[in-house]
Amino acid sequence: MSRGALVLALLGALVGGSAAGGARPAAPPAAPPAGAAPAPPAARPGAPHRAGELDCTACHQGKHQGVVRMYLGTGGRGTPMIPSHMFQVRVECSACHVAPTEEELWAGVVGQTFRPSEQACIGCHGERFRGMLGRWSTTLARMQEILAPKLAAARGALGGADPRDPRVRTARERIDDAEFNTRYVALARGVHNVFYAADLLKLANGWLDEAMGLLGRPPARGDDGLVRGGYCAVLCHQQAGVRLRETVTFDGRSLPHARHVTEFGAACTACHSADVHKAVTATPQTCGSCHHGPQNDRCEGCHRAQADFYRGRTRTGLAALEPNPMAEVVPCTGCHDFAGKPARQAVAVRCLGCHDAPYLALLREWTTGYDRDVGAAAAAVRRAEAALAAARRAGRPAGEADAGVREARRALALVRAARVAHNPLGADALLQAARRRAEGADATARP
Repeated sequence: MSRGALVLALLGALVGGSAAGGARPAAPPAAPPAGAAPAPPAARPGAPHRAGELDCTACHQGKHQGVVRMYLGTGGRGTPMIPSHMFQVRVECSACHVAPTEEELWAGVVGQTFRPSEQACIGCHGERFRGMLGRWSTTLARMQEILAPKLAAARGALGGADPRDPRVRTARERIDDAEFNTRYVALARGVHNVFYAADLLKLANGWLDEAMGLLGRPPARGDDGLVRGGYCAVLCHQQAGVRLRETVTFDGRSLPHARHVTEFGAACTACHSADVHKAVTATPQTCGSCHHGPQNDRCEGCHRAQADFYRGRTRTGLAALEPNPMAEVVPCTGCHDFAGKPARQAVAVRCLGCHDAPYLALLREWTTGYDRDVGAAAAAVRRAEAALAAARRAGRPAGEADAGVREARRALALVRAARVAHNPLGADALLQAARRRAEGADATARP
């Protein structure tokens, strides 16, 4: 059954509509004979009151419609339909609302309301779900608390803005939509569809930040990691005992999954769908937008080889390495701007922010010039490898030559990985060491 058909079928069951049962509507009553008095109105089938009694629907209308829409995953702004997982398996209201609030003796007097009970969760899902309902309520409440000052700040910034400015009009729309989603989650009881509710609040948070930007203001400060998309683990995984995987494979690479969450502050929905459980929505472009975005200055978390080389922390017995003289005053983003193309020409332009134009010749020497030195060292290693292979075929002792080749390879690989320009003096020392080791191994391996 398609999602749309499922919605139509279960919506009728939830709200008690006659269409859900498929019954044909009754034919209208026949008109009375001419001149006869009209018949008194008949009681409506299934109506809670007899004809002539007070009709409560004159005041009480549309009961629970917001809650039903929340359960179906509709009614909010900015997100596709996300039905509750329990709705998708046809769990009706009475499965969770099992705790009567009135004694049976008085239920006929004041009516009966059935409250949700955690015991219903445990009855279906087991003991590990004990506390899940309370966690949902407190987490959604915390998310709304995070949004409240941001919404107030946005309304305040809007108050003094020119309403004729197109950016201000767009900002007003974003703020209105954010306020709608926030109130909708509160009034429609977000626990009926907790991930849909959380997604609505996440969108509201983004809209408020966007609105502040349109109004020329910085986003309101505060830790909004939970509402940005970090709610998956808090709402469910922690309570259900799901362990955060240390590493995962993505696009053919092993990634530090846990570090993205605990150290880098990545939100779950940055890479995973809020609609389909466990579905991965991230692409290589998703990674680049964060890792090489203008707001990311934590390059060293991934580019450790280059950072250690730049700061003289590379451990090697092949040469004595000192930090690059700029390491104490120039961070990675001082030279690299990954908002554009990470080309050598782009780095060269950044140099001119601190240095005169002749300095560009140094950068060319550190890149194109050193490419020749890297090539010369690589050629020396290849010659030593060939001599070593010949010595082994001839049965000559080659232990000393083998050690020299290994050291030369390590020095060359380190320079290639860390890049010459990050520490030209260190690179020069390592390339010289590589050539010496390779040439010594070559001489030792020959007869």
